[in-house]
Amino acid sequence: MAEVEEVEAILDAFLGRLAQVDPSSRAVMPGRRTIEAQCPDLELFRYGVWNNGVLTRSDEPVTRRPDIRIAVRSDDLVRLSTGEMTFAQAYLGGRIRIDASMSDLLRLRAML
Repeated sequence: MAEVEEVEAILDAFLGRLAQVDPSSRAVMPGRRTIEAQCPDLELFRYGVWNNGVLTRSDEPVTRRPDIRIAVRSDDLVRLSTGEMTFAQAYLGGRIRIDASMSDLLRLRAML
């Protein structure tokens, strides 16, 4: 199992990448979406609110069910961040779970 500090840094970096996407990619996202990223084996959660192209990160849960929920075990998250495993391998192998509408999945794919 990966260290909590390492996983926190990776989750924060992931949400930070969403906050720094180029303007053309921002245009594909809708006006407001709530995001939850979690590592269930460490009981670690990060939250964000995407609002008109700006992502605000938080350690506190959003007030309603998130529009986009991403769950991945800590070791798999580390492998993804180092390039040992691709997102496609993780998704097709059941290593990462994404709960979102089909349109949000397609938008995320375009952004990442």
